[in-house]
Amino acid sequence: MTDPATAVQIGVTPTRMLMRGLVHRCPVCGGRGVIQRWFSMSERCPTCDLLYERVEGQVIGYIGLNIIVVFTVTFLTLFIGAVIMVPDIQPKLLVAIALVPAAIGPILFLPSSRMMWNAIDLILRPLRPGEVDPRYVVTDPGRDHPTGG
Repeated sequence: MTDPATAVQIGVTPTRMLMRGLVHRCPVCGGRGVIQRWFSMSERCPTCDLLYERVEGQVIGYIGLNIIVVFTVTFLTLFIGAVIMVPDIQPKLLVAIALVPAAIGPILFLPSSRMMWNAIDLILRPLRPGEVDPRYVVTDPGRDHPTGG
């Protein structure tokens, strides 16, 4: 028997899980205190005990997400800048403007990309029994806590 989708198990929508990640909260319980410092985060959620690196190599996902978002913002900056400058486009000025999101974007988006990738991972791969505190599983709490209490 396969496990139901994580969103069903915890009783929130996938969009809400992603939004929790965007604001540096645990995608399962919405708990705070996940990001300890800008460049480091807890191994587990202090509230629901979710292990954030569910599979080895999961960091590749958040790095990829970070790159995609920063490239998109940088491209949009170049595109909008070029549209505004038509007909007198100044390439050096455009590149200088685009360097701002390209340089600081990866740093600013790092914590959000980490937590959003965890949300994406949970959306794609459902929680397995025992991965989180059973109090946060709403569809079948007895599954993670056989005594039913």
